[in-house]
Amino acid sequence: MAATALSGSAAADSGVIHLVAPSPEPEGERPAENGGIAALREGRRGFDFDTFQSRLEGAWFQRKGYLADSRDADASRQSELIRAFCAEEDIHRVEGAAAALVAEARRYLGEGSHEKALRSLELADVFDPSASQIHLARASVLWKSGGGLLRTGGELFRAAKAQLREAWTSLGLVNDLALVLVFALLGCLAAFSLLLVLRHQVAVRHEVEEEMLRRGAERWAPAAGWALLLLPLLSWIAAGWIALYWLVVTFRVSGKAERLVATVLLLGAFVSVPAYRVAVAIYGLTADPVVRTSLAAASGRWDPDRVVKMRELVEAHPEQPIYRFLLAGLYKNGRYYEEAYREYKQVLALDPDTYHALVNLGNIFFHTGQYSEAAVMYKRAIAVEPESILAYYDLHLAQSEAFNFKEAETSLNRARDIDPKAIADLLSRHAKEGDRPTVVDAGVGVGTIVRATLSGGQLKGWLESGRRGGPGREIALQFLNPTSVVALLALVAALVALLSSVRQRPARRCARCGRPFCHLCKSARDANDYCTQCVHLFVLGDGLAPETKTRKLYEIERHDRMNRFIRRIASTVLPGAGDVLKGKPALGALLLFLWLTAWIAWLPELFVPIQRFTGADLRLDLLRSGSVPASFPLCPAALVCAPLAAAVWLAGNLRQRRRFEA
Repeated sequence: MAATALSGSAAADSGVIHLVAPSPEPEGERPAENGGIAALREGRRGFDFDTFQSRLEGAWFQRKGYLADSRDADASRQSELIRAFCAEEDIHRVEGAAAALVAEARRYLGEGSHEKALRSLELADVFDPSASQIHLARASVLWKSGGGLLRTGGELFRAAKAQLREAWTSLGLVNDLALVLVFALLGCLAAFSLLLVLRHQVAVRHEVEEEMLRRGAERWAPAAGWALLLLPLLSWIAAGWIALYWLVVTFRVSGKAERLVATVLLLGAFVSVPAYRVAVAIYGLTADPVVRTSLAAASGRWDPDRVVKMRELVEAHPEQPIYRFLLAGLYKNGRYYEEAYREYKQVLALDPDTYHALVNLGNIFFHTGQYSEAAVMYKRAIAVEPESILAYYDLHLAQSEAFNFKEAETSLNRARDIDPKAIADLLSRHAKEGDRPTVVDAGVGVGTIVRATLSGGQLKGWLESGRRGGPGREIALQFLNPTSVVALLALVAALVALLSSVRQRPARRCARCGRPFCHLCKSARDANDYCTQCVHLFVLGDGLAPETKTRKLYEIERHDRMNRFIRRIASTVLPGAGDVLKGKPALGALLLFLWLTAWIAWLPELFVPIQRFTGADLRLDLLRSGSVPASFPLCPAALVCAPLAAAVWLAGNLRQRRRFEA
């Protein structure tokens, strides 16, 4: 099999690499290779991770020794040397050292040495300035040392922003939310069906009792009504499907909005198991070290640890140009231009149509002042991809630096013809920052990395055709599971119930007193939702006997008071439940869904008892991912869902309280 190759497309010129078959390298002019390589030696050469690590460890342990001997001044000078060394090597991220310094700060905080803790965190900023743990640790130190509410709050805000950014770029937050939404949908279905039963169980039992009376079985009428509602509980096998059963049983007596919401929830149950499997498969894919390393390297920030990991990936997959491309980007951003040049050339050897590598080769020449050689590379990239915005923009800059202003203007105009908005964004970027315009690198998109690692993954049968019938058959097989089958049968049964309600009006409860009535109890000409007594009392106004009227008014007041109490209690526990019981199912179901989403994402351990009771392996452990426990824990899902839970509770309860007070 031929090696998978990388190439670009005109539709996505933002540096995303697409997987296609390689094609012959286009003919064109070539730069002076020997002179170009010699000039690349202006950058750093021969990156040796072992040498770097030994130098860093030597300085590190010398500092630790000074701290152990209480030589704080010497330790501070050693910290400055470490900071200077990192600046010399252009190091922006060494996760292990940063984590060790956060742990050191935590120890100092426990001892009450706040100044030492802050100094440790200042050094940690050198190794990983974007780490959320550093901001959290500093916030804790500032709070306990009396640093002020504003400074502490600022650090917490920066920590939250960094945590969300880390979770988003690593796809951790996306994976968590994918699983959470599936669980929340099923929880919403269960809660909504229970609320519908509470709202309509009297009407359902009334229909059964009337049918039993019509058949002459008056003695068994009440028992038959309750038996219909609780039928699945007679067998432990069917008890697990009682939520779907209740949606079907109440479908006939429900209102139009309630039927619509119930149908949506049944459709959600139908697709829930395939969606759950996809979410788990995506989690397994993105939790793969290969994918995580590639995603981290795609940012392009210089990190010696990432270089070592990417080298291992290149050695393990020598036929995959995407890993060499990522490694070359790391070298380039670390100013190891010779190594980057060699890796980009290897990418072109594997796939001559990778115009992204040609653009970045031109950028290497640009940064070393070889503008003519850079222009040659950009022209080669344009020959491969004539619609490349980056190639034209970088060519414009190279020609401007070489004082070929007429050609530079031509290149810029050509780029404007292709995509004027993209060029305007590129030109305005440096104008806003006040920097001198510089070339822009071509990068790798996240989707490309995922597609490049899908071979052998759990989603392979979903995303590519196979010999057993293609992806359509694979998708259809995912719906052959008990939940999807039972949900489909429930949809069919609900449709039958709907047809029966068209033929014969279903029973309802009186809007005033709550008494049930059906077509046998009341004439079909009375289209209002009142029972016969309430019609005479509130509609016709012809009055009732004083004793009957007093008893009826007391019954109405008691019914209204009980309904308010139930709605208030239900809304306190489940925001949105009161709206469902009030007859606003769409709003209530939405609030229920958001409430469950917030709690499942925030505290999934609360649902472990449900998992144990049902005997289902819901894989709630996947909602708490991470390599090692954090010294100062902060969950990305909690950052999103804690405010959501508060907002939903307020929305579901304040509105109810206004109604009660009114």
